[in-house]
Amino acid sequence: MYYVELIARDRVMPIEIFRQFADQSSSWVEGAVDRMVLQLGRTMRLGPHPSYLALWRIPDIGRLDAWEEYFSSAPYLAGGRRSHAMHRAIDIASAGLYDALHEDGTTREGLHYVEFFAADAADGAIADWFWARRTRYPEAKLGYVLRRVGLLGPDPAHLAVWTFADYAASEPFARDAPPPGPVAIREAGAYRWLGQEIL
Repeated sequence: MYYVELIARDRVMPIEIFRQFADQSSSWVEGAVDRMVLQLGRTMRLGPHPSYLALWRIPDIGRLDAWEEYFSSAPYLAGGRRSHAMHRAIDIASAGLYDALHEDGTTREGLHYVEFFAADAADGAIADWFWARRTRYPEAKLGYVLRRVGLLGPDPAHLAVWTFADYAASEPFARDAPPPGPVAIREAGAYRWLGQEIL
């Protein structure tokens, strides 16, 4: 399961400060079982708002109980200075819970192309539709296809993360209309790893 944060930046805040506090690459709880797998920022203004997103892999929905307990605990309230500052410095505009239909993962390098989509079909049909597209574009790496859990997340409901070497490699994919099928791409954007994005 994935917990996905959609993060906005107050333009009054210098980007260097925002990046410092938005970087969640180190675990926020010692020994935590959660793993941050992606921290992306929209680059060259290509894509929807909010401009940043973070993907956390969590074991199950029960982790939210543990998070709430931790954020209400005396140790956090007394000593969580960085977390307190982070929540004041960045605007987590919304978040969602997602099941993985495909998860090969990705790297920090490259151009990440994120598609936000709607679908009314079984998990297998959605995964097959994305995999069929993947076979048409040898330059594309399909890292994630995530389906929203119920209504626990913003619209468009679901998302897929592709990675390309660069813009030139992504052009055939970006220009080509998605084939008919159970998936309707609603929005897409170009992203780099947090700190590498161009505003």
